[in-house]
Amino acid sequence: MLSEHEYSVVGHSRSKIGMYIAFFAGTIAGALTVGAGLILTLARDAGYQSLPEFVLWPVTGAAVFGIMFLLFDRFGWRWWGIRSVVGIPDVSGTWSLDGVSYGQDHQPKWQWSGQVEITQKYEKIFVCLRTAQSGSHSISAALVPEGRRYRLIYSYRNQPKPGEPELQAHIGHCELLFEPGLQSAEGSYFNGGGRFTYGTMNLKRGVPDAA
Repeated sequence: MLSEHEYSVVGHSRSKIGMYIAFFAGTIAGALTVGAGLILTLARDAGYQSLPEFVLWPVTGAAVFGIMFLLFDRFGWRWWGIRSVVGIPDVSGTWSLDGVSYGQDHQPKWQWSGQVEITQKYEKIFVCLRTAQSGSHSISAALVPEGRRYRLIYSYRNQPKPGEPELQAHIGHCELLFEPGLQSAEGSYFNGGGRFTYGTMNLKRGVPDAA
């Protein structure tokens, strides 16, 4: 089953981000527990003695941490102010693609076009490339900062569509260098394990991913 997978970010410590979230979660949990107790005390002092007895479950730091991390993983890390502190580029969205493939004789074999869809969260990513003849999906990935640019490195599996006898299922490796504005990228790839070609690609951003 195709699914998102973890990716590494060179120079970024997810454990440090987790510590910050845990600190704020503990602070919020403590404030909520104290506030709930204060409200109950004030209500009873005001004469509401007939309030039904109930168990006031404490708002634990773990529960608050879980909610905060879920929101951060899906949305928070990409917010403008937070993203500049976290330091992970948002490359999610739909990208148009133009590529050139070369054979083992190092001569251009054909030009092709397609679409790249990148789904990205704080902890996971998924890269899916579709052309008229085949589709590929990432199985591992890493982001590497290079000055004001970022390089996405990933390995993939490719499966030809039915009716493409000249193509074979294969694995490969791709590198994409994103420009500072994250609106375009250029890269290269090479295949193996069933198809021995390599090529170059140029990407332009279409629709950013909202989630």
